[in-house]
Amino acid sequence: MSEIYFSKSVDRKKFTLNILEKYQDKIENAKKIFLKPNIVSYELYPTTTHPEILETLLKKLSKHEVIVGDAPAIDAGRSNKIIAKSPLKKVCDRYDVKLINLYKEKMKTFKSPRGYKIKISALPLTCDFVISLPVLKTHFMVGLSCAIKNQFGYLSKLDRLLMHGKIKNLNKGIVEVNAAIPTDLFIVDAVETMIGAQECRHGGCKSGLGYLFAGSDPVALDCYGLELLKEVEPNFEEIKQKARYYIDYAESIGLGATKYNEINI
Repeated sequence: MSEIYFSKSVDRKKFTLNILEKYQDKIENAKKIFLKPNIVSYELYPTTTHPEILETLLKKLSKHEVIVGDAPAIDAGRSNKIIAKSPLKKVCDRYDVKLINLYKEKMKTFKSPRGYKIKISALPLTCDFVISLPVLKTHFMVGLSCAIKNQFGYLSKLDRLLMHGKIKNLNKGIVEVNAAIPTDLFIVDAVETMIGAQECRHGGCKSGLGYLFAGSDPVALDCYGLELLKEVEPNFEEIKQKARYYIDYAESIGLGATKYNEINI
């Protein structure tokens, strides 16, 4: 059974440091670490990863080679400009770390044992340890944006377009990305969340939750995140039904388990 570490707290720095301590043995042997924030558009937190979590990680991991990268939504505007104006870039600049636009980097074709083909960023695959930094949000297409959905930023523009256009299966796509590029640690911010949709421009609105949680099993984390959203999302049953499509698929291919133990830290 998977373990989920959580804290009903708004202290992102303290929680992040506590989680890094839990994973210290695995992290200390990693020469190159990839950090995957959630940069969707020009919108700030809670659409985008909060700068405090990224800054805490960059400061603590300063002895390692650290790469930070993501690719914004295809309909959000010019990706280079979104990356350049992101508050996360200012954090990276302070620590002399580049914030990389993954659209501009080398892509690699991945075909899963289930026959699902995608083109993904090759950069995270060059690293020894991958940390994902999602924000818990409602998503109007797949119900939930949390641990599993955050890796959508690894996909090529064409794949993202085909999935959003329902030419390729979106639910399978967001799961297969996780199968192609395994993540070692997820640190999920649910201090504030988005309900209704994942962005303000799509009709989403902010709502306070006051939680932080983390772990290595994205299936368990998404199940836990769903339970938290029950407190604030008026259309919870509808979003749960949507999210279960990809969560159940993820469990069926061995990406994680829906049962978990909660550990308060």
